[in-house]
Amino acid sequence: MYCTDPGEVEYATRSISDPKLLVGTSIQYSCNPGFILEGGSLLTCYSRETGTPLWTSRLPHCVSEESLACDNPGLPENGYQILYKRLYLPGESLTFMCYEGFELLGEVSIRCILGHPSH
Repeated sequence: MYCTDPGEVEYATRSISDPKLLVGTSIQYSCNPGFILEGGSLLTCYSRETGTPLWTSRLPHCVSEESLACDNPGLPENGYQILYKRLYLPGESLTFMCYEGFELLGEVSIRCILGHPSH
């Protein structure tokens, strides 16, 4: 008993534990540099009591880092940013500082949140 080939994922490579895709075979998907995996990276062929074997999950997708990134919000008046970058990936933080003699109003540090890009 074997599974049908689930297919390739755009912008990804895959490694297959058994090219015959027999029950128990697993396929590991990895996105190319500059892309982030959405969904499970590992699919495994499993046997059902009736019918043909199936894969444990759907194919993942690789999405560009830029499409998930947050734009830099800009410099605070009379201040600067620590580690200035144009784009921040989900999970990355940005810290604001004020020049001497000025006080920061608002958050000292902000974080880019997955699913909430700024563009």
